[in-house]
Order: sequence, then structure tokens, then C-alpha cells
Amino acid sequence: MKSLKKGLRALVVFVLAMSVISQFLPDQYRVERKILIAAKPPAIFPWINQLKKWPEWSAWTPAKDPTLVYAYEGPAEGVGAISKWEAKKLGQGRMKITQADPSKGITFDLSFEHGRYLSVGTLTFQASGESTEVIWGMDGKVNRNPMDRWFSLLMDRLISPDLEEGLRNLKTRAESK
Repeated sequence: MKSLKKGLRALVVFVLAMSVISQFLPDQYRVERKILIAAKPPAIFPWINQLKKWPEWSAWTPAKDPTLVYAYEGPAEGVGAISKWEAKKLGQGRMKITQADPSKGITFDLSFEHGRYLSVGTLTFQASGESTEVIWGMDGKVNRNPMDRWFSLLMDRLISPDLEEGLRNLKTRAESK
């Protein structure tokens, strides 16, 4: 019985320590990946500016989650275009384009799990001779919840494989035209 009490006390001390430490962890994260595409921005821009085209190149497709269902609102492309999704594995989310410039790329707001997680995404262009470097960035802020603070440390590891896959697919699509 004494060892059970000691174990329980140790667990409580550990959980409290982790909670206190979490408050000193960063409350923001940034994930960024790049790819060089042998195409000019006008050949790439329609793929990112028209949200209905995203399932053709992004990593988030019914192949990863057969329950994935997309819905669209607002204009077909550009500022104000909205994509919503619902899926068992990929969860629930909403994306809205807030800035769109054919020579620079797009900025969009992301909301996951009914607004619990918010972030800002960008897909921007940097000229590189006859090619274009496409930079996909995600910036987010986490609240004071200790689990969210610890989770934010893993964001790069969790999100970057999907960004890399999406950029490779985008490269294939844009270079094939």
C-alpha cells in the first residue's frame, strides 16, 4: 500500500511539474517547406487559388481518409473562397483565402476542430530564373492548455510530411501543363 501511495504521489508531482513547465514553452509555432517548380507563377497560381483543385494535389485526400467530404462556399477562387471538410481520421476544418496575388501566392486562415485550433497558412512564390520556388508556411498560436503547449513542439514533425507531399504533387501538376 505504501508503494502505491508513493507511486501516486510521484505521478501527481510529475503531472504538476509538466503543467508548470508547459507554461514556459512557446505559444506559437511555424512550419515551412519549400520546393522548386519548373514553371512560372501563372502556371502554379490556379492550383492554389481554386480550393476545389486542392484535392488533386494536397496530401489530404480520400486516399488517406475515405470518409473525407469537402464542401465549398463563397467565390470559386481567390479572396473569400472557403473550403470545409469533415472526416473521421482527418477531423473537421475550414480554410478561407484571405489574400490572393497571381505573382506572390495566397494567404489563408485555417480552423480545425470547430475553432479549437487556428492558424494562418501561406503559399508564396519566389522567382528563380525560369522556375519558381514555392514556400508553404503554417503559423499558429496555442492557448495555455498544457497539452496544447507540449503538442505545439511536435507541429513541425507532424505537419511537414503532409506539406512536403503536397508540394511534390503540386510540382507534378504545375510542370505537366
